[in-house]
Amino acid sequence: MKNIKIMHLLPELLSLYGEYGNVAILEKVLKENGHDVTIERWNGGEFDLTHADFVYIGSGTEENLMEAAKRLLSHRDAIAATIESDKLWLATGNAPALFGKSITWKERNQEALAISDFETTIDTTKRFLGDVLTEKYLGAPMLGFINTSCIMKEVPPMMSILLNPKLGNDKQNPGEGYCVHNLYATQLIGPVLTKNPHFLSHIYQKMTGEKLDIDPDSNLAKAYEVSLSELTERLNK
Repeated sequence: MKNIKIMHLLPELLSLYGEYGNVAILEKVLKENGHDVTIERWNGGEFDLTHADFVYIGSGTEENLMEAAKRLLSHRDAIAATIESDKLWLATGNAPALFGKSITWKERNQEALAISDFETTIDTTKRFLGDVLTEKYLGAPMLGFINTSCIMKEVPPMMSILLNPKLGNDKQNPGEGYCVHNLYATQLIGPVLTKNPHFLSHIYQKMTGEKLDIDPDSNLAKAYEVSLSELTERLNK
C-alpha cells in the first residue's frame, strides 16, 4: 500500500466539461486497490510539487486559460523540473496549450511554460468540436470528444485521429496530443481516463508500479466497448 498524493492545479479556473472526473476515477481505483490518497488543489499562492505523485490540469474558458498561463509562469522552473523527473502529469482539453511557448488570443500574447517548442493561437471565430476515435495508443484506440478553439502548430503528436482527423493539434492534420517526459497532454475530454480504461490502467501503473486489471464486466469496460463499436461504425460508413 502506498500513500499517493494528487495535485489538481487551478480547478477554480480550469474546470469545464466535468474534467474533475479524471481525478475522481483515479482516486476511486487507487482506494479500491488499497492505497491511501491525498488530493490537494492549488489555485495560487505557495507552490510546491515536490511531494506530488501525480499532477492534473484541465480545461477552461479562453480567458481563464490566459490567466492560468500567467499564474503558472512564475513557477516554470519548478514545473519543468517535476516533468523531467519521476512526477506524472496529465493535461486535458485546452490545457496542453499551457506547455508551449505562448498563447495568442484576440490581441493578447501570453508567454507560456515552454516545456515544448510550439505556439498556440486561439481562433476567435470558430470552435473545433466532435467525437474522436484514434489509432491504437498504449494497445487500444483512444475515444473522446474535442471542443476547443486552440490551434497548436508543429507539435510532435502522441497519436493520430481516425474519426474527424482535422480535429488534430493544428486543425489540419490528424496528429493529436503530445508526450514530453512524464507529461501526457491531450485535447480529449470525456473525461479521458473514464472513457479509456486502458489509459487509466497505464497511468495507474506509472503511479504505483502495479498492474491494474479492469474487469471486462465493469461499467468502465462495457461503456468503452459500446462507444468503440459506435465510433468504429461511423468511421467505416
